[in-house]
Amino acid sequence: MFKNSNTIKHTTQSFIALLLLVSTVARGQSIYDQPEQLKEAILENDDQFWKAYNQCNVDQMVSFLTEDLEFYHDKNGLTKGLADFKKALSEGLCANGPQLRRQVKEGSVEVFPLKGIGAIISGEHYFYVGDRADALAKFTHIWNFENGAWKMSRVLSYDHQPVPYENQKTAISLSDKLLASYAGNYLAPQTGKVVFSKLEGKLQMAAGPMELILIPEKENLFFHEQSSLTFEFISNENSEVTKVIIRENGQIVEEAKRNN
Repeated sequence: MFKNSNTIKHTTQSFIALLLLVSTVARGQSIYDQPEQLKEAILENDDQFWKAYNQCNVDQMVSFLTEDLEFYHDKNGLTKGLADFKKALSEGLCANGPQLRRQVKEGSVEVFPLKGIGAIISGEHYFYVGDRADALAKFTHIWNFENGAWKMSRVLSYDHQPVPYENQKTAISLSDKLLASYAGNYLAPQTGKVVFSKLEGKLQMAAGPMELILIPEKENLFFHEQSSLTFEFISNENSEVTKVIIRENGQIVEEAKRNN
């Protein structure tokens, strides 16, 4: 694999690949006729750039960028020139050390030759705050091969959006009698009136205009398939359901007491 000439540490594999690339160019063969080697070069440099990003190593990051860099961000607009981009990193994202962690979405990355310039890499990636995936976005970068070094000249970051919830819970079957025991009217401090009703092996929750279908995970625990919401029904010593505890991402967000 090939790495940016500014990168201090090279693996044996990347060093050999770089020698192969230089040899190919020296023989007058175009790098665009070596699609697999080109792809390896871009992926290796891309990987090193994002490692520096996750560590907030600003100097290492900018070593992969051209002086005439143009960085387009769908939320923040255009940052033009390497000096302004470095300043934005130093005074913003990396002012207090690493704040975000970037992770590529598996299977999303593609590399395309760009004749006479270098290559285009595109894909999707997640941004994490701690262990929580905070956003999903698309990216397109143009890599230039000049003077034996790979550098990005154009960076596009766009379509930032919340990370779609991926449900990993397993449904179980409950008896109609048990489901019916949870049905009824409840009253919550923030939400107000909450109504649960039995619906074909599940529960339906209605709170004002909001309606959710809840799937049983345990005898007294239900989940919403499209979000991280869970509903835990609590009973007293007489096995009478008295309230439901509602959690989001494992944190209690509401508690509704039964009132019928």
